[in-house]
Amino acid sequence: MDAVTTTPSDRLQAIADDLAATEQRIVDTLAIVAESAAELRRQYRAADKRRGGPGSADARKYALGSTLVMAGLDGISDTALLGLFAHPERMARWMTTAITAGAGPMISDIISSIFADPTRLAWCDQWGRILQWRRRKALYDQEVERFLKTGPIDPKASWRTKPISIGQAELVATLCELLAVPGPDLKNRGEAFEWIRLHNGNPTYWREPSLPNLEDDNG
Repeated sequence: MDAVTTTPSDRLQAIADDLAATEQRIVDTLAIVAESAAELRRQYRAADKRRGGPGSADARKYALGSTLVMAGLDGISDTALLGLFAHPERMARWMTTAITAGAGPMISDIISSIFADPTRLAWCDQWGRILQWRRRKALYDQEVERFLKTGPIDPKASWRTKPISIGQAELVATLCELLAVPGPDLKNRGEAFEWIRLHNGNPTYWREPSLPNLEDDNG
């Protein structure tokens, strides 16, 4: 069998093919690098806006919470603490009383002394509940308003034909119990939405929690 011979032209063509293949691999690699760099730049720009990223609201809340824990306030009711912090004049009076009685040296010792009084603890806890409710109510109203303005209440919107969500079913059951009305025959998500809206929405936001009773000057 005769050996296969190659001409100079064949060798030059093979070299050219290798160079072309190498060039394509380089182009492909550079494209991947460029895409990765663009993604890294995007992530860097979004880092302080991303949930949990540096500078985000979640990160700031975590940092503040960590500070409170390091100050010894871990285990103290956050709701009661909110009620206490929201009333600085009363808090100052109570802290002065606690310090005079020997509480300290840490802020956690002083607040623990304040909350050792069940009446004061209940007062702060109730005010904390009120402030939490007000915040959530504002967010709830904002979300409902946003939903109503985005157009999905169109009677022909596709979301209306979907099965009733778990959240809707639970809310309907709660409303029926509170209003003492029979359970409605709701066929889809749209009908559930209209029924809930007709019955004043989430009952959690019907009425603000009542104010606490402690209002004496020595409180």
